[in-house]
Amino acid sequence: MRLLFFLFILLVCLIQTSSGHKRNAQYLQCKKMGAICKSHKTHGCSILPVVCKSRYKHCCRV
Repeated sequence: MRLLFFLFILLVCLIQTSSGHKRNAQYLQCKKMGAICKSHKTHGCSILPVVCKSRYKHCCRV
């Protein structure tokens, strides 16, 4: 029973680690495109279709 519980915890940790890596790769795309993540209240920038960490921000090229 303990072995089954340990394997379950290990599986959950592996899933969390792999999904976190995918999200971090998406966030780095904004910097690779020469832009930065800014809040929605900024004006005068070109919004790029890339994900930022906060849902209140977007990838903006000034």
